[in-house]
Amino acid sequence: MRTFFIAGLLLAATVWAADQKDAASPAVRWGGPKGGRARAPQMGPPLSNPGSPVARLYRASPDERDRALEKLPPRMQEQFRQQLQRFDRMPKAQQDILIRRAEIFAALSPEQKANFIRQMAALREIPDDRRREIGLALRRMQNRSAEERQKLIEEFSGDEQKILTGLSEVMNPPNR
Repeated sequence: MRTFFIAGLLLAATVWAADQKDAASPAVRWGGPKGGRARAPQMGPPLSNPGSPVARLYRASPDERDRALEKLPPRMQEQFRQQLQRFDRMPKAQQDILIRRAEIFAALSPEQKANFIRQMAALREIPDDRRREIGLALRRMQNRSAEERQKLIEEFSGDEQKILTGLSEVMNPPNR
């Protein structure tokens, strides 16, 4: 079982590494004084890809994390460790949200995962200012009713609505 987990982690890490040039997009990360942007108001945890290999390690013990990470290239190990440190510094409520997103993503069918990945790719293709607006909308949707979410989505164009709808199913699933 552990072998399959590690093999899956390595495969996902390879895919993740190919995507890293777009990982620092403003829709996902907000800079502070060094980034040249004012901090976004806190609206829950920052957006992150729940399908990333590091998300699979959120619940792992430090020993399990180390064993999984030692099989990765040094540069990737460092990136993953930094992401895990950011996760560990978050309040418990925000950690729970990120864990829930990762679990929702893991439970999707292959077709649903492919659609989510397509919408993430589409988000990276749009201009920075629109990407920021979509990222903010996704974060504002976190604690809203279905009607409020729909109103937010309707403020965007057709393609942007499709992105918001596709990503919000995992990032901000309906309250249960």
